[in-house]
Amino acid sequence: MVEIGNRLKEARLARGLTPEDVEEETKIRKKYIMALEMEQFEILPGPIYARAFLKNYAKYLNIDPNEITDAFKQKQGGETVYEEYDIQPAEKNITTEKIAKKKPAANRKPLHWQSIAAVLLIAAVVVSLVYGGKGLWSNYIATKGVQQIEEQTATPDNNGQQDPIQGDVINNSGVKIDLNVVSDRCWVLVTVDEKEEFQGELSTGESKSFTGKNNIHIILGNAGVVEVLENEQSLGFLGSWGDVVEREFKAPAVQ
Repeated sequence: MVEIGNRLKEARLARGLTPEDVEEETKIRKKYIMALEMEQFEILPGPIYARAFLKNYAKYLNIDPNEITDAFKQKQGGETVYEEYDIQPAEKNITTEKIAKKKPAANRKPLHWQSIAAVLLIAAVVVSLVYGGKGLWSNYIATKGVQQIEEQTATPDNNGQQDPIQGDVINNSGVKIDLNVVSDRCWVLVTVDEKEEFQGELSTGESKSFTGKNNIHIILGNAGVVEVLENEQSLGFLGSWGDVVEREFKAPAVQ
């Protein structure tokens, strides 16, 4: 039986590479690289990721990936638990054009009180002009409209600051990540502020949103079918179909 860990480590050393070099090139975190070489597979998120990381690592070292994954399966007793999550090819090609058509509703900003006050003022002026300034009612409307605007301008809420909009809060003091599965299925692991928030499989049409104060770390088992949005801005796909991609997103204040 192939000694997986020694095979990978020897190939890495033969190429004069450090674990840091491998992490930079493959985007597999150093602690997972070391776990693969020491065959401590329980450190990884699950069997599907262990096999995917082994496959990618073997390809990077020019080792037959089937040799490594077959050995891994034998070490697991030939169990097929990870085969249940093998990702099948999508029936249709995914294009960025479909993604562009999706407009997040969160971008719509609520009408501000200043806009409402301006409308009231304009209405008051129109009434005043129509009636030539005659009548107590027209005078009352014009006077009341101006008075309300002056009071709101002189003493705004929140000590002179505008009401915060949700999007601004995210951009200034946190990070938000949206995951939209546009085709097929994908195994996902999400950690928010160093705490595991979600681990499971998402299928076509399913979406998940996560908000963190400092950072959000994600692992996608099939990056080519998941659209990723950071703070409402689409990043498209982080990889191709079948790619296991790991990415960390930090809040602006933390970067």
